[in-house]
Amino acid sequence: MVKIVDGIHALETFAQTALVVDSHLILIDTGVDSKATDLLKALKRIGYQPRDIEFIVITHTHPDHVGGLKTMVEKTEAVVAAHEIEIPYITRKERYPGPPGPQRHEPVDVNHVLKDSDKFEGLLVIYTPGHTPGSIALLAEEKSVLIAGDSVQNEGGLQPMDDRYNINPEQHRESIKKLAQFEFEHLIPGHGRPVIGGASQKLKELARKL
Repeated sequence: MVKIVDGIHALETFAQTALVVDSHLILIDTGVDSKATDLLKALKRIGYQPRDIEFIVITHTHPDHVGGLKTMVEKTEAVVAAHEIEIPYITRKERYPGPPGPQRHEPVDVNHVLKDSDKFEGLLVIYTPGHTPGSIALLAEEKSVLIAGDSVQNEGGLQPMDDRYNINPEQHRESIKKLAQFEFEHLIPGHGRPVIGGASQKLKELARKL
């Protein structure tokens, strides 16, 4: 677990998850199910119990981000939120349309519908389609931290996700350009190390190359 700023931690669970501590405790993504126990242990190390988590926000429905959702909901009884386009895939009422193939997660009900530019518990919802149909990033404006999900990765430098896993590579790159219009100091990607300091400038540099 890495402290990004006061109140925001990044947790490595194969894919990166994030914990936002403000007036409420919010978990962004849940990792794979096999890492749920590790995630709960990490929370306890910083003084929190499972039931302290009040909200879980899912950035998109790939197994490494949503696989542990059912377990985490059972342990926390948290409210689940996701973008309106992504909800049928989380609940498995619709078949997922693209890579990485058949979904390997248990269906879970979503309690709160998110849309572009919504404010949810202090987080700005930014719709970033392309990796999946309903991908989102979340901006903690007061803390100047972008929680990017798989809108961008940082394995060997900021870059788009591997196009083998993007349902629409061109749209994915347009979403990166959209994120580059925002200002923030730090960035938590879905994969790779968090970017501490100067993150929006680095994202702008990437966007200019796309």
